[in-house]
Order: sequence, then structure tokens, then C-alpha cells
Amino acid sequence: MKFKFKPNYRKFYSKLLKFTILFILVSIITSCIEDTLKNNNFPNANTTLRRNDSSSLHVFVLSDWGFSGSSNQRKVANEMSLTSKLVGLNFILTCGDNFQLAGVDSVNDPLWKINYEDVYNDSSLLVPWYPALGNHDCMGNPDAQVEYSKTSKYWKMPARYYSFVEKVDSKDSVRFIVLDTQGLIQEYQSLTDKNDYETIAQYRWLKEILSAAKEKWIIVTGHHPVFSASIYHGDTNEMKEIIKPLFDQYKVDFYICGHDHDFEHAREMGEYTDYIVTGTGGDPRYIGSNKRTIYSLSTLGFTYLSISGNYVKLNFITADGKIGYRYTKNKE
Repeated sequence: MKFKFKPNYRKFYSKLLKFTILFILVSIITSCIEDTLKNNNFPNANTTLRRNDSSSLHVFVLSDWGFSGSSNQRKVANEMSLTSKLVGLNFILTCGDNFQLAGVDSVNDPLWKINYEDVYNDSSLLVPWYPALGNHDCMGNPDAQVEYSKTSKYWKMPARYYSFVEKVDSKDSVRFIVLDTQGLIQEYQSLTDKNDYETIAQYRWLKEILSAAKEKWIIVTGHHPVFSASIYHGDTNEMKEIIKPLFDQYKVDFYICGHDHDFEHAREMGEYTDYIVTGTGGDPRYIGSNKRTIYSLSTLGFTYLSISGNYVKLNFITADGKIGYRYTKNKE
């Protein structure tokens, strides 16, 4: 008698699913354990960051922070306050997802108080805020975040995308460019001819700004990464296709973003621009690594930039008061 073998696909896929879930859980737990061990060896921000830094511009970058005043959000805000008092903060940049999970409806939305005014209310944080929009902000009324600038003393968002210049000394300045990456991606996706970038108003604007920029430093912020090693979102193909070539052509110094909830520093081999992810303002997630990764870390926190004419010092500051990573970019 011959027996015909019938593979049990359902059992196979059930085992595969269980194995995959177990693998992900182990990876997450391992990552958290590794981060905890690493944090124990990090220098203490409150004793390391003193007013002995001769740079004249001190900037925080915060992203993916809007969780309705959650305990995690408040932990980051508290450390921001402590660090601000040490270094003399000039202003704050955000990289979007200012209001999870669906933005705000209007300038009178209660979330302005619950999520922003009542959380970052220490006098050390009452400085100009220059926000970018994230994908979650665009689920509500993104123009309300622009309009809020008219009623707030500190919220400075003149348009969905904009640029401004800050001096660092008598002869050197920094050009800050804030992108609406959600708008860029949507407009790119709607193109019938994917090579016709010039029809996108924000692309033309960015190209004009970069081509005319005379400042010593160029720092661009936006929500979606160009490069990310996180297994949650990862690289943004549209940003690589249309924005990265401009960064390469005009030698943008830093592109800083969020979307993935981790700290990352990446750079293409042999290229100039440093790509920073700092989506750690309220809900950190697991990290990844690839050939572009210089450093990555999953923990609550924010990024601190100390800028002079000749260098930018970048610090990943954790919510428990440690310096998780330091990097200096020199420009003599």
C-alpha cells in the first residue's frame, strides 16, 4: 500500500508565526537590556554639560513627542528643562508628530494645553519653538498649527514649510530649513511622471533656498527619514529619490528627523551629509542597524546641538540625564 504525503501547511505556518513572534520579542527584550547596560556607562549630562562651551547657539531637537502629557513625555520635558538651565538654550526645533494620534482640530483644541502648554511650561523652555509637521499632525488640521503662531508667544510656525537664519558669531550663520515631508511625499506620489520634480512647489522652493544659501552651516529638519535602520519604518524611498540628491548637491550638513522612535546617526560611505533620527520624545521603539549606521539607541530623550562657526557638537540626551552619544562635525 502506498501512502501519499500531504504536508500540513497550516501547522507549518502556525509554527512559523509563533517563531517569528518569539524572535521579535526576544530582540526587543535584548535591545532593552543592552540599552539599560549601555546607559549605566553613559556620562552624566548634568555634570558634563556645563557653561564652558564657547559655542554661541544652543538648540534642542524634539520629535514624536505629542502624547497628551504622558509620563514619558513629561520625563523628557523635565530633562530638557535641566539641560536648558545648564547650557543656555536659544530655541527648540521639532520634527513632527507634535500631536498623536490625529493632530489638532483648531487653535482652540484642548490638546494645545494638555499636550504642549502644561508640559513644557518651565521657564527654561519658554523659548521659540520651530515645529515641523508629521504624518499624525496631518490627520487633523495641520494649518491650525500654523495659525497657532498668531496666538502663541513661543510657537513659531509661519507656514507648513519655511526657513530662517541664526547668527553664531560676528561672521558665521546657520541656515535652518523646515520641511513638510508628508506634503512632499503625497505630491510626489501623485505625479504621473515621477521624474518631473519641478512641478512640486515645495521641491522648487527647497532647491531655490539651497542654491542661494551662503551660510556656513545648513541644517534641515523634517519628519520622515531619508535613511533609518529601524525595522518599524526604515528608509523613506520618496525622500531618497527626490530630496537626497539636493542634499548631496548643496552639501547639507545635517538632516534631522523623527518618524522612527529611536536615536540614529547614519551616513552613506564617502558622502557628506549626516542623517539623524531623534523620534524619542514620548514613545521609544526597537532599533536596527545596517551598513550606513554609525550609532543607534532606543530610549527616551532629545537631541542637543551646540553650534559655533567651526563646529557642531551633537548630543543624544536621554530622559534619565545621560549623554547617550556625542558627535562633532568640524568645518575649519
